[in-house]
Amino acid sequence: MDILVGTAGHIDHGKTSLVRRLTGIDTDRLPAEKARGISIDLGFAHYEFQGMRFGIVDVPGHERFVRNMVAGATGINVALLVVAADDGVMPQTREHLDIMQLLGIREGLIAVTKSDLVEPDLLELVQTDISSAVAGTFLTGRPIVPVSSTTGAGLDELKQRLFEVCCSAIFDQPLPLYRLPIDRAFSLAGHGTVVTGSTLSGIVAAGDVLELWPEGREVRVRSVQQHGHATSSARPGQRTAINLAGIKLDEVRRGCELATPGYLRPTRRLLVELKALDRTPSGIKHRSEVMLHLGTTEVAARVSLRGGTLESGQQSCADLRLREPVVATWGQRFIVRRVSPAMTLGGGRILCPSLEDAATHRIRDLDELCGRLGDPSPLVRLSAYLSRQDDLQGIELAVAQATGIAPQDLPRLMNELRAKQELVRVDSRERQIELHTERLQRLLKTVLRTIRNEVARHQPRRSLPKPTLLTACQTIAKSSLLEVLIDQLVAQKDLVQIGEQIGPTDMQVRLTKQQRRLYDAAWQQLSTGKLMPPTLKELAQSTARQPDDVEQMLNLMVEEQLIIRATDEIAFTRSALEAARIKCRDLFSQIESASMGQLRDAWAVTRKFAVPLCECLDALEVTVREGDFRQSGPNLSVPLIE
Repeated sequence: MDILVGTAGHIDHGKTSLVRRLTGIDTDRLPAEKARGISIDLGFAHYEFQGMRFGIVDVPGHERFVRNMVAGATGINVALLVVAADDGVMPQTREHLDIMQLLGIREGLIAVTKSDLVEPDLLELVQTDISSAVAGTFLTGRPIVPVSSTTGAGLDELKQRLFEVCCSAIFDQPLPLYRLPIDRAFSLAGHGTVVTGSTLSGIVAAGDVLELWPEGREVRVRSVQQHGHATSSARPGQRTAINLAGIKLDEVRRGCELATPGYLRPTRRLLVELKALDRTPSGIKHRSEVMLHLGTTEVAARVSLRGGTLESGQQSCADLRLREPVVATWGQRFIVRRVSPAMTLGGGRILCPSLEDAATHRIRDLDELCGRLGDPSPLVRLSAYLSRQDDLQGIELAVAQATGIAPQDLPRLMNELRAKQELVRVDSRERQIELHTERLQRLLKTVLRTIRNEVARHQPRRSLPKPTLLTACQTIAKSSLLEVLIDQLVAQKDLVQIGEQIGPTDMQVRLTKQQRRLYDAAWQQLSTGKLMPPTLKELAQSTARQPDDVEQMLNLMVEEQLIIRATDEIAFTRSALEAARIKCRDLFSQIESASMGQLRDAWAVTRKFAVPLCECLDALEVTVREGDFRQSGPNLSVPLIE
């Protein structure tokens, strides 16, 4: 069994000395650390005890290096809080304890270092003070072990107590997808770029292909090491070093992540559950700028709150807008710190790691969505996630990132939602699409509202061509899905289709007195003209109106199925076309086919009208063109007016 232990505590309380005495490894590797006698960056060590393998992440205690401490705390299973007997509980003791608590660590114990430097009475007083400081945290009631890194006193007991804590602990089972936040990168002669980190989930082996985030490029694993020795694979709970092929050192840094291809995707926006620390003096204000610590990443963020201010000790849903893209998963813990002066403000867990990046997109049902995405039931979380998706095909890895549900559990949960009729199937021209009922209803409502607004912009029109409506709705969903949505609205009679035009069923044309006069005059002239009606230009001249005004009236007549536009300029009334059909029927009862000239004579029209009239009747399948001749079509005997 592999366990990752992370130290925590105030500067100069003996964390590094304790780790060195436990493992025989000096974790201070930087010259500056040697010169100043303090830890600046993360250190790593390991040892075995009674068959259990312990990896130790030694973190710096100075307040200036808290960001390094947070990066090191990523992925640890057990916290080792270190308090010096001659100092007692200090500011960084409390801050590190707060950070461990916010990061969701549930197991740990306390080591009281330098116990040889104080009298027994003072040592007992310090232990009482520690018990008070950890009350109400995950360390409540945990072992407090006095030790001395100088004499070795208490070290065997500390190892035994740590072993017992780990044996009785119940750790969360991670997903079977690989993920490693990188905390260190370096180049090794003869090998190239090597990255290290704590494996959070999944298994990695030599030859595997992973994705490097936030860029998303594919990289190949050349070899894997654990504690300086080659290994066939690395698992959760292990400190892991990976030699990457085909990547330069300057292309990778702390804050990058390695993951199973397709598992993660970057975002600049996170929906989170945020808690302000009890010791945060003024709480966390709406729109405040903070530094977000997520995994080994540190990025500037703006906090968006519904209530204005998150007071000390309070918890609420929040929307984080990030300056740079990050990758995250559901349930992942994070810390937020004030920029200046630096101070830990609070933290929490990710509820939705893949929100839309549009900065202006406001979630109206934020609190309700948070409640469902944060629910302990995987089925509730899945339903909430699917209710915001337009296509459920190939979403296995996206669901894993967004809800924490393992891909192998997804088919069973999807079938449960189908049984509850929360998922429905709709047919598009490309394929069948499955949607959550909430999403379908929300999309239908949005499309109908958009079509209403678009038709209103073209008043006095009450409908528009379908391509025009698809363009107006193009930001709502993919075109294939929009076709389905419009067809659904027509089927449920929210929209009406008139020929090639579509519009809201209950929208009425509102004509002004001038428009009504123009409409009546145009209709009168078209009816009188019969098969040689006035053109659009002639109608505009005779009514002393602009062609665009006449165009509007003609479009209304098309919607009302009174006329058919043969060309942009020429329109025939349906009664005129019916008369033309009857003459065609009579003509084809005598001859098998007719030329343009013969049809023109039968209709008693000029060539100007004969050509568009023939094309119009071809479109209506009254006639069928064969070269320069027309023959009877399938609709020759079908009346054009009821």
